[in-house]
Amino acid sequence: MAEQLAARVQADVRPGPRLLRRLLIRCPVAGTSADTGFELHAVPQLSQGIHLLVDCLECGQDHEWTIDDVFVD
Repeated sequence: MAEQLAARVQADVRPGPRLLRRLLIRCPVAGTSADTGFELHAVPQLSQGIHLLVDCLECGQDHEWTIDDVFVD
């Protein structure tokens, strides 16, 4: 698994500037955007049905989310 991840990271390294887009969810408590800790290029690694937790900086709680909940701001 670590070898596959290293290969993906190496394959994603391109010369020049790179725009990093963060994946966000909507905080159900504050109603504002909360960072999931993932970047846009990580989407293929997140499959349907996997529930993840985000330590929400907006309200201080942990929120469960899936890939269906994510958006790019």
